[in-house]
Amino acid sequence: MVQQPGIITALIHLPLFYNPQEQGTREPVEEEKFVVTAEEISKEFGGGLLHLYREAPPKGFWWSRNIVQRDDIVLLEVDVPDTEKSREWLKSYARDILLRRFQQDVIYIKLVKPTETLEITDLKISEE
Repeated sequence: MVQQPGIITALIHLPLFYNPQEQGTREPVEEEKFVVTAEEISKEFGGGLLHLYREAPPKGFWWSRNIVQRDDIVLLEVDVPDTEKSREWLKSYARDILLRRFQQDVIYIKLVKPTETLEITDLKISEE
């Protein structure tokens, strides 16, 4: 019997604003880019959850160029098979699509193994 791979959750951090322009202003990323990204991920893995908060978004902090950088974050959450193929797809998608789409130097993806998941439904199956 072939054992099915487990599931991991990919948390894809995307910027709410583009990097600063020469004059220091930061333009918001167009909402359509988040929707297109969520749709592309859904086509590959069957669905996902987009956490997009224009008011009081999550804050990202990281050390770069000897200062703490800050960003407002949009989070795309998707459950994927725990396989090398899924990891490679996510890496190439981030490198080939997301870096350019969101005009970033880095796209951060965290892979989390769930401790437990529940899927609840009240779907009725008719007996014929």
